[in-house]
Amino acid sequence: GDADIAIHWEGGRHHGRRGKAAGFCYVNDVVLGILVLQQRFCKVLYVDLDLHHGDGVQSAFSHSSNVMTLSFHHAERGFYPNSGTACVEGKGKGLGYSINVALKRGTSDSTFVSAFSKTSGALVPKFQPDVVVLQCGCDGLAGDPHKIFNLTPDAFVECLKLAIAWNRPLMLLGGGGYNHADSARCWTRITAVACGADISANQDIPDHRFYTEYSPAFDMRADAMLLQDENTQQHIDEMAEEADASQSERKKQATGSVRPTWLAPLQQPEARKTQGSFGDGKAHVFGLDFATGENSRGDLFAASDAPEETDGGGEEEAELEHGQLRTLLRGDSHAVFAVSGFPEQVSEFLKAARIRAEPVSCGASAGAQFAYAASASTCLVWAYGSESYSSVYKLEMPPNSNGDKGAPVISLISDTTPGDVGVVACSSSGQLRYWDRVVFGLGGTLQYLSVDISPSLQNDACVRAVQAYTDLVIVATQRGKLFQVSLGDSTGLAVRTLSRSSGSGAGGMLERVSSFLGSSQPLGVAPSDSLVGIAAGARTEMRQSREILMLTRTRLLKWVVSRSHADRLLYSSDVSRVISHAVAQRFGEDVDATMLDVAATSSGDACILVAMQAAGTGQQARLAVAVFRSANSSTDPSIAALWPLEHTCDPHTISRSRLMLPNGGPGLFVVLPSAVTVLALPALASSSCPAFETSVSFRNSDAVVGFGAGADSSLEIVCSLSGILRMAIDGDSAQSQKPIGFGNNVLGHTEFSADAEPVDAADISDIDPAWPNPASQASRPAGGIASQTRAFIAQLEQAVFFDNPRSPLSFSIASHSSSGIDTALQAAVLQVSKSILDSSSRFIAGRLDTGAQLRERLRRAHAIIRVLSANGLVDRIDTSTRVRLSAAAEKLAAAVALWSHQNDLWARQHSSPATHLLSNAADAFLEARGLRSRDALRELLQHHTCSVGDLVVFLHGRVPALRRALDVSERGAHDSRLVEFEASRIAIVAMLAAFRYRFRHSDLYALASNCSEELWTASAEIADILSERLENIYALCRDLSSRHCAPIYERMQMAVLPGDTNHDGTDVSISDEAVCIDYSQSAPSELAAVLPADDDPYVSDMALLRDCLNIVGPLANLCFRSFVDRITFVETRSAPDAAALVRRYNTLRSRFLLGLVALGRVQMAFRLSEEYHDLTTLVVLVFAADAANAADCLRRYIDMFGSDFARALFAYYERRQAWASLLYTRDSAIDRLLKEFIDTSEHVSPHGPMAQIGWIHDIKLRDFGGAAAKLARAARDSDDTCQARTMLSLSKLSFVALEGLDSIAGGNEIKTSAYSRLEDALELCEVQDSLHRFMAELVESNQQGMQLAAKPTNKCNMEGGSSSGSDNCDAYDAAMLTTSPELRHSRPALYATYCDFLRRLLASRVASTEEMLDALTFPDNIPNTNEHFVNERYCLAVDILSRSGSNLTKHAQRAALRSIWRRVFISDDWKAIHLRLSTPNTTDIALRSELIATNLYHTLRQCLVLRELPHPECYVMPADAFVTADDLEYFADNRFCLQLKDSVEGTTIDTIIGEYKLEDKDLSLAINNGLVGYYEEMFRIVAEDAKDAHRQREGKPDCGMSDDLENKGVEDEYENDVNMDSE
Repeated sequence: GDADIAIHWEGGRHHGRRGKAAGFCYVNDVVLGILVLQQRFCKVLYVDLDLHHGDGVQSAFSHSSNVMTLSFHHAERGFYPNSGTACVEGKGKGLGYSINVALKRGTSDSTFVSAFSKTSGALVPKFQPDVVVLQCGCDGLAGDPHKIFNLTPDAFVECLKLAIAWNRPLMLLGGGGYNHADSARCWTRITAVACGADISANQDIPDHRFYTEYSPAFDMRADAMLLQDENTQQHIDEMAEEADASQSERKKQATGSVRPTWLAPLQQPEARKTQGSFGDGKAHVFGLDFATGENSRGDLFAASDAPEETDGGGEEEAELEHGQLRTLLRGDSHAVFAVSGFPEQVSEFLKAARIRAEPVSCGASAGAQFAYAASASTCLVWAYGSESYSSVYKLEMPPNSNGDKGAPVISLISDTTPGDVGVVACSSSGQLRYWDRVVFGLGGTLQYLSVDISPSLQNDACVRAVQAYTDLVIVATQRGKLFQVSLGDSTGLAVRTLSRSSGSGAGGMLERVSSFLGSSQPLGVAPSDSLVGIAAGARTEMRQSREILMLTRTRLLKWVVSRSHADRLLYSSDVSRVISHAVAQRFGEDVDATMLDVAATSSGDACILVAMQAAGTGQQARLAVAVFRSANSSTDPSIAALWPLEHTCDPHTISRSRLMLPNGGPGLFVVLPSAVTVLALPALASSSCPAFETSVSFRNSDAVVGFGAGADSSLEIVCSLSGILRMAIDGDSAQSQKPIGFGNNVLGHTEFSADAEPVDAADISDIDPAWPNPASQASRPAGGIASQTRAFIAQLEQAVFFDNPRSPLSFSIASHSSSGIDTALQAAVLQVSKSILDSSSRFIAGRLDTGAQLRERLRRAHAIIRVLSANGLVDRIDTSTRVRLSAAAEKLAAAVALWSHQNDLWARQHSSPATHLLSNAADAFLEARGLRSRDALRELLQHHTCSVGDLVVFLHGRVPALRRALDVSERGAHDSRLVEFEASRIAIVAMLAAFRYRFRHSDLYALASNCSEELWTASAEIADILSERLENIYALCRDLSSRHCAPIYERMQMAVLPGDTNHDGTDVSISDEAVCIDYSQSAPSELAAVLPADDDPYVSDMALLRDCLNIVGPLANLCFRSFVDRITFVETRSAPDAAALVRRYNTLRSRFLLGLVALGRVQMAFRLSEEYHDLTTLVVLVFAADAANAADCLRRYIDMFGSDFARALFAYYERRQAWASLLYTRDSAIDRLLKEFIDTSEHVSPHGPMAQIGWIHDIKLRDFGGAAAKLARAARDSDDTCQARTMLSLSKLSFVALEGLDSIAGGNEIKTSAYSRLEDALELCEVQDSLHRFMAELVESNQQGMQLAAKPTNKCNMEGGSSSGSDNCDAYDAAMLTTSPELRHSRPALYATYCDFLRRLLASRVASTEEMLDALTFPDNIPNTNEHFVNERYCLAVDILSRSGSNLTKHAQRAALRSIWRRVFISDDWKAIHLRLSTPNTTDIALRSELIATNLYHTLRQCLVLRELPHPECYVMPADAFVTADDLEYFADNRFCLQLKDSVEGTTIDTIIGEYKLEDKDLSLAINNGLVGYYEEMFRIVAEDAKDAHRQREGKPDCGMSDDLENKGVEDEYENDVNMDSE
């Protein structure tokens, strides 16, 4: 009791049953709600407005007399829920309380409301319900996908108002509605009405989350479609009467009721005119074209750029009933038709006139259905509205005595004899001729009446003529004189001058009185004035009279003329001043206004065409229409409105602009040379803007050369090339539209205000100079995105459905966005594309057969992107939108192909289940989604085309179960194989059509090959089913060949393909040697001999095998393309499964490319390998399938793919270890590519086979530099001393061969440095080799003579690493012989590393530079030997270190140098030396002798004198030889970190560092025993020796003074160096 109306839009689930769900209804809330209402109310009336019958509610209360169910729905065979056909139902007490009103297709608002009103009006008073439940299902709306009823929200609102009027508690429920936007619109309006308000249909949708769903209008409108209402008033009345009778006679059996008339067999309807789309009930001249919008193939204006070829089937129905008119353009309120082309004689006449540049005038008269083309001498007249008279009549024009070469003034006189026309022709000099009947006249074209009015012209010229009445013509001169020509006198033509026109003499009493009173404004035309325009106005009450308007440059005059009465001038008004004032107030004082033409409305108002242009500029002129109205027929008019128009014109063509108001309106046309602006007069002349405005432009080559008034406010246009067109406008429809204009621009004469703010002239002059503007452009958008989107939709629809290259109209669209993406344009193109895809567009013809309709929709979907591209707007929509546009067209292409394929199968009339596989799948697909149809495939392809991909996936899922059901018998097994084959063919047909369309038009859509958007053909489901289809069809080929074709089966059995399983359980890859497809070239010929050529696969297994073999290639192509697109998408999204997808694709591709060879499809395998750039498989194919021509094939593919194929080829050789054969090729191109491959492989795998042959190939190419570098790198990476030395020697030879010794010696620093590094590396190898020999000889010579302590085995193993026991023991012996026992015990870690080095040294393993330095400096017990390098090992170590710049870092070099000199310093017993030299009586000779005997002196002398190692780079002072913290860090992180991995247990970096610190301790003791002083003395001695040696080499004499000076210089240099080192 809290409310009178309750609303629950989520309710209305009227199909649900007590024990089961049905029709998307799981719980029947309606029944539950009624049960609750019955607890308080006795009688409940349930009214169901859903499209479907409310069977669940009716069944629940079928036995109740307290609940009446009244359902308004659609019912026919196969339409869910297949009930509700009987008008009156019920059981027991409920008999007669279940009422059904079954309505037919196309039910309109009026029919629905009428049925509701009459039926409920009969039932409610008798049933007297206490409460009403109203179910408002919206699936009957015109925009609903069911497309059965043609309702708008207005019908539901009216029904609700009737229900509210019952004055009962009311509960409103929702229900069906599958167009969510329209359902929301409808329920919103119902809610508003229930709340006591209403919402205008023009109300814009507010911005919210689902705003884009409300396209294209983006307002509350949900318009009806052009569907025929199959209901009749008789049918509605019969159902209402039967329902009424059921309440009076409830005991009557409901099943015995009269059968509804809609179930009767359909009768052929009688021919009748179709109501136009303007809603006025009149049979407009373009009515049927508005309903169909078809362009038949072969017509002059038919689309010639359709993307797919069609057979034109069904398009004959597009012919119009009123005379073969073709629709060139159709908007909401206007249309353009192609009426007729030119006869051949007329075309030649116009062509010749263009060549001679001769002026020609043309015109047409819709009343007479005749047109003319006239030059100065000839006029051609022909009938264009009838096929009965196709002749062209040639009239000789009157001569011109004033020398004017222009065409005469022509007026066609209609309303004469039917099928005939009269012609009035008047030359500019006043010679007038009249042909009464051109067609049926007895004298033909040679008989005419003539009159000469030249005496009255007085240097004037006739320029205009207008027909005032049937036999009355008004001729106007340039100076404004009017002549009335009466055509019906038996004595001839009667001419008289209209009173008070220019030069007509005295104006009579009225003019004389006006002059006497001092009036300066003449009533007539001033002598200096000139004519602008003339128009015939409305007919007056006087018999055979009519108003005539004449406009001069300054004045507007109106006469009433009559054949039987004298003419009368009604007024002469100075409108120029009024218009200038209005323009100045509106646009500013600096805007000039020029009057161009005049036209009269049916109500007597005058419309004047005005051009506005910024003063003093030559920019575009803006047009406007000024409306003048008189209080009565004789008073001066006042301006009622000034309507600025959207479009501009070139200043040079302003004078050619004309204004036309056929039959007084409401259509108003501004005719320009290349465009026509179409307007509709508003209901009130004082309105702020026209009721409707748009513009139709013509192509540049097809200009307007004439026009004339048509019937029903239409305009006949004569174009120079295309002939006669008709422009029609529906005034009622246009005047009912929501005005879109420029705001309040009403400028009535009482509204002029001096305070009004003027508009800057830039409002006119800054308009885009490109004129005329796009054809059929709607009025300027009001600024909101909804308005812009609606405008774009209107433009796109017209361009998409009506533009074609042969149309005379120009369709162009401009974006409102200055740059970037245009959101409104995107929404518009998606809406238009959606309407075409789901067949909801009003321009899609419903009468075409399914195939023709699908092809037509495909052409229109393609036209969207074509229009965008032609207007340069493709970049104004983002990639996602372009992908969606392409997807829509692709799905339509797939639908066309599927429908054609299914019809081919039906035509064969096979009984196999495979024939109906697609249609049955479509039926199950729709049923799974709650939809049913008698022809499911047709329904799906027509109205659910977007689900084509889902249908293919759905069909694939049904195949396994169907095959299992068929495999129970031999015949069933054959059908099972056919099902598998047909499923693959369906996938191929659909996907191939889609891919073909996409690739054919990818440039048009600007879609890159690596598009990052997800394509519908690249979805995971599509990719999966294509791969499974490919596997299944390959298995089917194996199955069929095992039964019927042994050669193919044997090849398939022999084949080992990638993806197969090896014996060890792993998968075979393309790189494995197990891959085998080596077949003879006789395979194709064998197949040709075995397989039939033309048998039906549904009859013969061999034919089935043939077709299966033929589709493997196309299916593989589709599968590969789907995977490529899928991989592109997932990689751009960085999906985690991208790598797995790539691996799967690579395996699948190589598997079936090689599998095609097994099936004898070698050429297809090669083509697909080339297409998908699978070069690895292509190489295998070359050697396996065409080995005889392998060389030529390889050469061709290298030319085709370049280095990519070469790398695949070389990798093939490398995998098969046949790389050496590549060195024998004599092809320079292959040699060059092989070098590139080797260089790349060497970086990736330095020790691979290609790296081993790289230097050989370089020598073959005489690239000695490359060979030298590769050999040097190989030597550096070698672990064997002998091999390293050999490689270095070869590298040196290559370097010498490249440069020459002389070139190296005198070359640049880089060459010298490189050569020096090679020599240093060789010398290092020599040192290591010598050290190896020395250690080996030392061990061998001392094994017999020396008694070595027993060595435990575990110690040898612990110190020996991984080498053999012999090497371990030899290394241990060498270490024992070259080191003292104290060293082994005091520094065991360094001793262990020393033993490890000796082990590798004795095994001829390459040592590093630091290891060599340790080997030379670590031993302290080397016996006397003749080996020179051993005696000079410290100096040699310093020398090696000085040349190791390329191998060691600067820090490593300094650390090694400190280690060498530290060990040199501690190699002598400085404590003993210091004790011997510290006695007081020690002489200089004794000191010198003691110092010379030390290792330090010997090392310094070797370094400085003999080797001349640079100072101070190679020397270290004792105080600087200590181990630094940086050294220890370097040892820990670099030097010993790897070496310790293989060292003996217990040897760690800490122990090694500790032993280095022991060396520091020994060095400190040496320094404490005078090492620094002794070092200085030794360096002085060595410096003297060095000076002597240098002087001897230079051959200088020995001079004491100079020697002292030189010695002093050396000593000073030494002291400076010492100071620098100390610092």
